[in-house]
Amino acid sequence: MSPVYHVNSDVHVDKAITYMLSKETGAILIKNEQGEYEGIFTKADLIKLLEKELDPSTITISSVMSSPIRCLDQTESHDQAKKKMLENNIRHYAVSDGNKIIGLISNNDLDF
Repeated sequence: MSPVYHVNSDVHVDKAITYMLSKETGAILIKNEQGEYEGIFTKADLIKLLEKELDPSTITISSVMSSPIRCLDQTESHDQAKKKMLENNIRHYAVSDGNKIIGLISNNDLDF
């Protein structure tokens, strides 16, 4: 499991990418003005943006993030997490402890 890295929803995509690179992560969460997590941005979202030939310096992260955030409970097993990723074709999940997001997990963490 990786730490939770996040940016605010009004940040432009180019700044979010720079942040992701500095943290060496493939996914970040997006916080709204109330400080609540409202979405996730991943490398896959970046590829979709670039395929549309949009300029990352002019697009806010909130307009291209994926929402809602999909969560796995911290008590779920390795096999349960893998199964959910495969069934839903999702590479990143937030990990929660009750209603609190405590980390991120990717398919790489689960040895895909």
